Amino acid sequence: MKIVFVWGIYLLAKDFLTRRIMFKQKFWPFLFAFLISFAISVLLNLTYQFPDSAINWFYVAQTFFLIYAFNPSEDYQTSKKWMARFNDVFIGIVCFLGFVSLLLFAFHIRYWVLDGTGINWMRQGFTENRLFGLYTSPNMGSIIGVLSVVASLMNNILKRSSWKSFQPFYVFNAIIQYLYFVLASSRGTTLTLLTAGLVITCYTIYRLFVRHQANLKSLGKVILGAGLGLFLFVAVEHQAESILAYIPATTQTAARLVTGEISWSDLRHGESKAGGNKSTVIAPVSIQHDEGDAEVSAGRFTIWQAGVKAAAQNFLFGLSDIDLYRNIKDQEATAQVDMTKLTTLDRSEIKRARGNMHNTYIAVFTKAGFVGLIIIAAFALFYLIYHVGYLMTAKVDFSDANNQLYALILVTIIALLAEDMVENHILLANRDTIGLIFWTYAGFLNVHRSQLQAQKSQAINKDLKSKFINIISPY
Repeated sequence: MKIVFVWGIYLLAKDFLTRRIMFKQKFWPFLFAFLISFAISVLLNLTYQFPDSAINWFYVAQTFFLIYAFNPSEDYQTSKKWMARFNDVFIGIVCFLGFVSLLLFAFHIRYWVLDGTGINWMRQGFTENRLFGLYTSPNMGSIIGVLSVVASLMNNILKRSSWKSFQPFYVFNAIIQYLYFVLASSRGTTLTLLTAGLVITCYTIYRLFVRHQANLKSLGKVILGAGLGLFLFVAVEHQAESILAYIPATTQTAARLVTGEISWSDLRHGESKAGGNKSTVIAPVSIQHDEGDAEVSAGRFTIWQAGVKAAAQNFLFGLSDIDLYRNIKDQEATAQVDMTKLTTLDRSEIKRARGNMHNTYIAVFTKAGFVGLIIIAAFALFYLIYHVGYLMTAKVDFSDANNQLYALILVTIIALLAEDMVENHILLANRDTIGLIFWTYAGFLNVHRSQLQAQKSQAINKDLKSKFINIISPY
């Protein structure tokens, strides 16, 4: 990671001194202003959060001006091929991780590993009634799996001009990721999928009105289709969960049959072998959130509340990093904020969160302050208006694969923005895979929009030329 971090700084410096592609992106002044604002936050809190806050700043700079940045003067076909290769590598890695994670579930394997800091222990495998697998969070693994399916749809369009033209490997990956989603029991992923479905439904209804096709029959079809889709989503997930719950016990029983620990007769009668103490009854495992474990799902609000109360003391520029207890011992207190203004619960939640606010918007406020939040909100607003505005015209033809790709990426971005109301992936979450995918797709969407505009201009010019020829041809 250190090598990648230093290499990223080198690439930033190289681009700044040579091509300056970073300053050719859509709405780059907002991103640059955020970096200045966050730099002020880092300087104001330098005594307490250095070097971590400075590292945070460089990661944000790399996200904005390396990950988000696409060369607008580069041929679109080059960017298109790069995007397809990027997606294929991403799909391959995620498919492998998902497949091995399912094996860990099948054999009921769980263990702990140290994170990148060498300080914190992270869970993996099937533990606490949820599948972590090779990921350190079931929510992370589940969302990444969904994004790999989105990447498959993108590549279907990029390579074969049809989102339905699946390769066998893409189908295999989609099955793997769906099974992981069921076993991960991820509420964040469910929120993401429901948001995507809601956006598509609302947009479909909007299109009916804009194209003057709205009537009780057409609206009823859309609403009925959305309701049926939601019903199938819930019902199939529940049935899949019920079936998958028997797999760990089945594999364990099969292993005991092979080793001779039990016999087929014991299995038929559901009895233990003489002298044994293990039942041969195949019982399902529980797949659900365990509200009594160390998960923060049920305690997100108290984490948000504690973070906001602490950051409110440095309202304009925040704390640069909300992990207030990183560099102090248990019996000590930080002077970065006035601890007397925080309750015992607030302090406990900040310590438990270890810098993760589980909400990108609150994370931005706590680390970059109100100024940083306003700047990044302005960027998001202009970005969404620019891209959503294209799809709000009645002339968008979705039989065109390029428009399908545009809508797919934009819906994915909006869904991730909703998901980050309960997670922190998009911004100020260093080395976060979901954040890297988000900003890569956001940057590519700018390039794709430019391509659509170029195609539209070519079509208009061709039409004008044709009309001109028709006018002068009699003469």
